[in-house]
Amino acid sequence: MAKIEPGMESMLDMYIFETGSMLEQLDEILIRTEGANTFIEEDINEVFRIMHTIKGSSAMMGFDNLQKIAHKGEDLFFIIREKPELVKDAQFVYELIFTVSDLYKAEIDIIQSSPEDFEPTDFSDIISRLESAAKQLKAMEDGGAAPAAATGSGELPPESAADGAMTVRVHFEAGCGMENLRAFLLLNKIKDDAEILACVPPDVETNADTAKDIIENGFIVVFRATEVTNEDILTLIEDAVNVESYEVVNTKSEPSAPVQAEAKPEETKPESTPAPKAEKSAAQKTQEEIKKAAGSGQKQSLISVNLAKLDLLHDIVGEIITTESMVTANPDLEGLKLENFSKAARQLRKLTDELQDTVMSIRMVPLAGVFQKMGRVVRDMKVKLNKDAELILEGENTEVDKSIVDMLNDPLMHLVRNCMDHGIEDTVDERIAKGKPAKAYVKLAARNASGEVIITVSDDGAGIDKKKVLAKAQKNGMLSRPAEDYSAKEILNMILLPGFSTNEQVTEYSGRGVGMDVVKSNIEQIGGTLTVESEEGKGTSFIIKIPLTLAIVDGMKLQVGDTVLTVPISSVRESLMVNENRLLTDTESGEMIMIRGTCYPILRLHEKFKMQTDVTDLKQGILLVVKAGGKDICLFADKLIGEQPVVVKPFPKFLSRYNIKQQGLSGCTIMGDGSISLIIDVNNLINTD
Repeated sequence: MAKIEPGMESMLDMYIFETGSMLEQLDEILIRTEGANTFIEEDINEVFRIMHTIKGSSAMMGFDNLQKIAHKGEDLFFIIREKPELVKDAQFVYELIFTVSDLYKAEIDIIQSSPEDFEPTDFSDIISRLESAAKQLKAMEDGGAAPAAATGSGELPPESAADGAMTVRVHFEAGCGMENLRAFLLLNKIKDDAEILACVPPDVETNADTAKDIIENGFIVVFRATEVTNEDILTLIEDAVNVESYEVVNTKSEPSAPVQAEAKPEETKPESTPAPKAEKSAAQKTQEEIKKAAGSGQKQSLISVNLAKLDLLHDIVGEIITTESMVTANPDLEGLKLENFSKAARQLRKLTDELQDTVMSIRMVPLAGVFQKMGRVVRDMKVKLNKDAELILEGENTEVDKSIVDMLNDPLMHLVRNCMDHGIEDTVDERIAKGKPAKAYVKLAARNASGEVIITVSDDGAGIDKKKVLAKAQKNGMLSRPAEDYSAKEILNMILLPGFSTNEQVTEYSGRGVGMDVVKSNIEQIGGTLTVESEEGKGTSFIIKIPLTLAIVDGMKLQVGDTVLTVPISSVRESLMVNENRLLTDTESGEMIMIRGTCYPILRLHEKFKMQTDVTDLKQGILLVVKAGGKDICLFADKLIGEQPVVVKPFPKFLSRYNIKQQGLSGCTIMGDGSISLIIDVNNLINTD
């Protein structure tokens, strides 16, 4: 069994996060370049950087097996970087690097699930395949130049004489350990602002034996500043972790700056004081003064925060909002004229609103990350099913609460697979015969609507054969009434039932009768809904409606009998009193009202939820015009109480068997007096009415 290197435990979360992000970026680049069948210089450099960074960070964490396959992948792209046109005749490279990416992700999952004790995977097979691929590319290459020989330890490399170059010998703190990796981290620190021409020893990231040489002779790095000055780079070196001192060995850069060769720390430090860092040159001091004058412009503006801390902050804000409501709506204050208290309460409400908005904005992340992951699903199925299809993304910058985004990955993957496997026609000839383009598409689209996010997963395939679905449901004994009584919408939604599948044969992707029901269940767990729309011969759409957030919403409180209902403000358009002259009745005895030339149906909440009330005359109550999913309706209640932020509490799990959400209720909240208010799900309320 293996363990994380001592002292590195605190860095594990950051390693997993950064490596996962880079692997997703790698997949995205490979998918794009595979479609174009070419690598541009920018893409090659980015892939090379990803491989190089993953290699170094894996070595730093002590994951030797991961470091080795990243190193071999880097070798592969070193050859491609020299001659990009090779990939046109080497499609095997894509499949191989995709395999490397999958193995990396699987190993990271193992590490994440059991960081204390895990068994490193033997990657000798994939390493052999990478080495063979590198040899194959080399054989295809027409006379590529070999890399320059490494300079011996302690010797100044010839690049030190290049124009504008500066050579620095760096000494690390005694006993810091892993000096070779400290040197590699130092190179990473300065590489964005400087061109690294050479370093001695040259293989610090892969050769642990170089640590001894660095202890004895120091680490020599030759660089040339790009966007900044060489003195700026010296400041970066000085501020690097575990750097005890450095000395400028030689330079042809900026002759006006004094060049001062420093002795090793042990030769210059006073016996009575700790070993200092090398004395700053006049140029360094000037640069520091400039930076200090510039203020926060030089400071880091982004930080990474553990999601558990944001969850805790979110919960605390929810409790503050509930407590604020309990104070301002305290029954003991009823009827009292407290001008100063009311003024303070309004100010408190303003501050809690700002606090709520800030916390919510911190948790909001774009859907782009989870959307782009689907590109890999489409690509893999395109290859294995021999179907020509592309992924189209729309509205990927739409933001949703982080907790919701994390739970969308599996449902979206199942839906995209369903579109590729079931939706898109098996052959190009079949599509062309129907007058369709040879290349099919799977589209992921997202948009905001009335406090919800609507995500659509669609394809332009064959559509769903309703007769086939109904026949299969009847065969499996899933019908509860005569087949002819089912509407088209009900038939389409049968594919979401547990155990339902129209595939006669089990494949890698479908046919087992599991998947769609799990998708529906997972989406409902985050307060969302899933519906199906399809037109035979034209395609299928799966429509997901999810809330922006699960926790805190601004609500409008309505009184219905002895019950207080809450409607999300985002769904409310206006409220009005009833004028008898505007009341209408349709042919099915449905009540309607004319508002500015438009008719709106009226839904009596006391009838919908079977609540007792004395207010049944429309002229005595209040109408609330609400909108969801492009439909408007008027909700009738006894009276309007007012607006208030509420903390959404989910219904207990044992109530899920009653399908409460489909009846138009999304949860509940605790009011200021301690009573419970039910929260109306306007979208489902309109669709089920």
